[in-house]
Amino acid sequence: MNAALTTASKRIDERRRALLLGAAGASLTQLSGCGGGGGSSMMSQSVSVALVDPAASAATERSLPIVQQDIGLADGRGGRQFALTAQRGVSQLLSGVDTPMQGYNGALPGPALRLRTGERTTIRVRNGLDEITTVHWHGLVLPAEVDGGPHQPIAPGANWEASFTVANPASTCWFHPHVHGSTGRQVVSGLTGLLIVDDGTVAPSALPDTWGVDDLVLVLQDKRFTADGRIDYTLTASDQLVGYAGNRLLVNGMFGPTWRAPRQWVRLRLLNGCNARILMLRLSDSVPMLQVANEGGMLAAPLARSAITLAPGERAEVLVDFGNAHAGQVTRLLASTAGGGMGGGTGMGMGMGTGMGMGTGAAADNEVTALVMRIDLPPQPGAMPSPPTRLSPAPAVSVGAGATVRTFSLDGGMMGSPFTINGRRFDIDRIDLTVPAGVVEVWRFVNATGMAHPMHVHGVRMSLLSGDGITPAPHEQGLRDTFVVDAMQTISVAVQTPLMPSRVPLMFHCHILEHEDRGMMGQFITA
Repeated sequence: MNAALTTASKRIDERRRALLLGAAGASLTQLSGCGGGGGSSMMSQSVSVALVDPAASAATERSLPIVQQDIGLADGRGGRQFALTAQRGVSQLLSGVDTPMQGYNGALPGPALRLRTGERTTIRVRNGLDEITTVHWHGLVLPAEVDGGPHQPIAPGANWEASFTVANPASTCWFHPHVHGSTGRQVVSGLTGLLIVDDGTVAPSALPDTWGVDDLVLVLQDKRFTADGRIDYTLTASDQLVGYAGNRLLVNGMFGPTWRAPRQWVRLRLLNGCNARILMLRLSDSVPMLQVANEGGMLAAPLARSAITLAPGERAEVLVDFGNAHAGQVTRLLASTAGGGMGGGTGMGMGMGTGMGMGTGAAADNEVTALVMRIDLPPQPGAMPSPPTRLSPAPAVSVGAGATVRTFSLDGGMMGSPFTINGRRFDIDRIDLTVPAGVVEVWRFVNATGMAHPMHVHGVRMSLLSGDGITPAPHEQGLRDTFVVDAMQTISVAVQTPLMPSRVPLMFHCHILEHEDRGMMGQFITA
């Protein structure tokens, strides 16, 4: 079966490829003429908006905000409870400017909820906004009824409760709104938070784990601002086609922050929370990173990486050695836009050294300093002396003989039309497929467009099988919840369907949020 899939995935009509790329490029040129972002050829994702480098300004140094950790409250019955409020607030995202925003518990980003595998968990959400919202637990494998997608709307002033048993292995997940048609705007406004899952397999001494000291969450999001400092979500024609792109890259809700780091091994949990921009991240002075986890959990062993490429929704955990740094030494986290637009490449298979795929550096734009790390604190007592040689990953999803194969065509986007899946835009009243509960299937995502699409499937366990017949690189293996399908590429994924039947739909969609909002999404139920 795998050989047949490999052969089928390679059957790409070169003439059709040329026609698609040519038509799509012409489409953006036409749109650019009506305000779509200049003369972009769409050779990389969101290249119409270049990033501003905070290092070029003389702004006063500001300390990196540490994401608040919330361990919840034990309920006395073996469970744990959390409380979230989606509400309006004000934050200094830019130096000296008070910016109105929306945030969970009033913060941008919101808290990091500390979950424990196997523990019964209840999260109570209050909507303090004047519009409908939802809260989707991105990456968690849980029942459709509490997934927080568009079928679980929370009216203004209303409360909603999600109760479930945590089933994920140790991992860094996140949460955000998922109101169809408004997801992009609500995420840009500030509604983002973290989910940190502990499963007991990683000893405290095995990896850095002092929150905010040597275990640091970094949420990266790009935004545009109006002249008076408000978040600007006025969509240009280019934004609607390739996704919203801001010119300032924020880290934990701040532009150009500085973090005081200890002289020891540190752990960075990286989240690309951008609406559309695919980020390539590296450290200055060729400081190496050891990747220990992707968004699905631990890798089999630490992997040396010179750079990490993350599409919207993807996460990675890396270790960095500051033990030999001299007091006051500065290392910078550098960010650029990875290729992934029309003709670019971020998909699985060829990016062994720099990230996710075939051409991550081919269309990179200007590189900016996302975060300054000043190494001037002493090492913590009990600091990790050296990285582990082996880790404890959860088993990947494997496929047996005779598994059902489903194909999803990523299409549309011609002459400014919305991108679609299997030629259809999302309809909340239409069920696109029904899958049996508790089985493993092969889902093939065939990208018939000229730009990359990061795909996300709700409520399932899944693992990559191949990309155009190429075995996934080590950092792409294991459990996944978000993956890039490059232009004209086919990705095959092993999908373990939800264990229990449910008539409540789960989503599969492109995680370029403007594509999702315009209908590049489908839904399935389990029987």
